[in-house]
Amino acid sequence: MPLKQRTPQQLDLSLLSILVVDDQPFFRVLLTEILRNLGVRSVSVAVDGEDGLDAFDSVRPDILITDWMMPNIDGIELTRRVRASEDNVLKVTPIILVTANNRKSQIEFARNSGVDEFILKPVSVKSVCDRLREVIERPRNFIDDPGYSGPCRRRRAEPTFKGPYRRFDDPLEVATEEEMLESMRSIMNLAVARIGLHVNALQDGRTDIMPLLVRAVGEVHSISDEIQDFHVSRVAQLLRSYLNRANTPEAVRPDVIQTHLNAIDVLFKTPNLQTRMRDQVVSGLEEVIAKVSLG
Repeated sequence: MPLKQRTPQQLDLSLLSILVVDDQPFFRVLLTEILRNLGVRSVSVAVDGEDGLDAFDSVRPDILITDWMMPNIDGIELTRRVRASEDNVLKVTPIILVTANNRKSQIEFARNSGVDEFILKPVSVKSVCDRLREVIERPRNFIDDPGYSGPCRRRRAEPTFKGPYRRFDDPLEVATEEEMLESMRSIMNLAVARIGLHVNALQDGRTDIMPLLVRAVGEVHSISDEIQDFHVSRVAQLLRSYLNRANTPEAVRPDVIQTHLNAIDVLFKTPNLQTRMRDQVVSGLEEVIAKVSLG
């Protein structure tokens, strides 16, 4: 059985080049921001598996992080194609699969396709950091055989060990709800900050910034829905409706957008359990927007 040694290294996130492949914009942004906040300087992204294959050949990353469920070429097929590469350097690249599939049969299927590690959704800073540490500091030797190409699946690293394969949850760490909320709120804060920057650009006459503004509002809406903060979600929905009605950059009033941002800021500071106060913030905003529309 051909065996290629993978040498353990000390983890220095600033030196890593990582390619993120995901067809969902929200998760691309989430993973990219987490990696950059961890100190990874070189992060490339691809919008689906096909784009990921092209990017993989050109970027030649140290680590590939890919979502499982994607159209056409999913994460498993992407893994198989990487493992079938004729480039002996690229084919041994550590691959981390992001997935909500946590059943034993699903994880074993992915492991038998050549995946190194897994990040279970919801994604957290801790789960990403732990998986990066695993593939860099404790890499598994690589098996390159006609029947299987990928990291050694045995529990122990010795080539002579003939015992059982790793368990499907060995070692998988599910992010706690608190960790998940912390990660997603930090990303939402960045999206809100981007809205403010785009508004400033509009005031400076940058009419080309409108699509980026709408996209940033959409990110806030998606993330708030994901973490079930329905009050922030409602504010984002109101802002998106306002932008759609305004239609052109010239018709957008920066003070109206700032009113929405002020409401989001108040909601961030108001615990979710204080439902009545949060309801009042949203209803107050709705009254203001109704007056603007009538005006």
